[in-house]
Amino acid sequence: MKRRIMALLVVTTMLTTLLAGCGKQDAPAAGEKSTSEGVASSEEPVTLSIWHIENDEVRQEVFKNAIARFEADYPHITVEQVPMENDPYKTSLATSMAAGEEPDIFISWGGGWLQSFVDEGKVLDIDEKINAVSDEYYEAALSLFELDGKNYALPYRCGPAPVYYNKAIYEEYGLEVPTTLEELEKNCEILLENGIIPFALGNSSQWPGALTFIWLSLREGGQQTFLDAYLRNEGGSFADESFVRAGEKIQEWVGKGYYPEGANGINYDTGGSRMLFYTGQTAHIIQTSSFISNCKSEAPEVYENLGLFNYPTIAGGKGQADEILGGGNGYSISASTAHPEEAFELTRYLSNKDYGQDMVDIAGLFTGVKGVEITEPLTKQVEEMVLNSSYIQNFYDQFLPTELGNLHKQTTYDLFGMSTTPEQAAADMEAQAVKDLGEAK
Repeated sequence: MKRRIMALLVVTTMLTTLLAGCGKQDAPAAGEKSTSEGVASSEEPVTLSIWHIENDEVRQEVFKNAIARFEADYPHITVEQVPMENDPYKTSLATSMAAGEEPDIFISWGGGWLQSFVDEGKVLDIDEKINAVSDEYYEAALSLFELDGKNYALPYRCGPAPVYYNKAIYEEYGLEVPTTLEELEKNCEILLENGIIPFALGNSSQWPGALTFIWLSLREGGQQTFLDAYLRNEGGSFADESFVRAGEKIQEWVGKGYYPEGANGINYDTGGSRMLFYTGQTAHIIQTSSFISNCKSEAPEVYENLGLFNYPTIAGGKGQADEILGGGNGYSISASTAHPEEAFELTRYLSNKDYGQDMVDIAGLFTGVKGVEITEPLTKQVEEMVLNSSYIQNFYDQFLPTELGNLHKQTTYDLFGMSTTPEQAAADMEAQAVKDLGEAK
């Protein structure tokens, strides 16, 4: 349990000094290729399948560059990639796992979602291999995929889920970047007066709206409130007043028109809410770090005016400004793969320093590998936000047990749809927590 919580606590490890990037391999013998552990691989033709969500133009470029480097070094290996949207990917992977038709490599968010596959014996134990190269990655990024003391994935992205805003709109209306929720709300009122919707939100897949709920509950209750509820510490509860207040604020904002009409019917994954932001109909969007590459790929002219800020603090709340919401992605290997050595080597190419530098230079995204040079201001801001954080709150739907995480998304969706009350949503979460995690001590 203690090790699993490292995925949540990522505190002092994020303050370490940048070290050198990937070390070079010893040259393989003539006619052989060597893996990261120096194990010679066969020259027999091999095909590796990989499912992932690197589907926009710039991330696909980074991905293809890494595959090209890998296939050039291992000409007998062919990589078959299947990019998908977020929610279809989750559904397809669960179905393939149940049918025993899983790909060799798949992406993960860690937490309870990955834990369920580990418990089913579907994930290859690569802990020793990861430990052998762990000094090349930030411990905070590695720990996102650490379960019961073992590492199950190599990280290829790590970042916050900040508030993105249109700097041109802010400049037009003389708005300042807010540091408190009161200041944010004042900005939103000015935007409404000028016919601009404060926040873009496409919540049909439920998780985009959940980001706002987590931010608000973190600012209201601070890190310990969530930890106490999850660990079932004495007095800990998902019905804590901080969770109720987060729901109240969401419904207050829905009533004021801070979100587009019918937000629960708009799909973020297919670009619905992004278009609201790109076209200037909205001024803000709360999203994961992948939004940077989406914007750079889909609307480069908007990207030039893209800014971001940490979620404001709440007067009287227990949360601190250096506590942030974030997470990451990593590559895991299916236990059923016929080529475990080759599969691990491929994950290295998809997460090493070359990949990390490409991701920064082309997609503007921060990864979990050390030694990458960052000059682009927006990406530098992301890096600083992560490295200066005292605590990173992982996404509830990834960290919590599956049923509890799914209920979190459903109750948040219902809050935005005004079909439940904040008190009922919190009570439902606590009731499910008792089933999944037990009574508080």
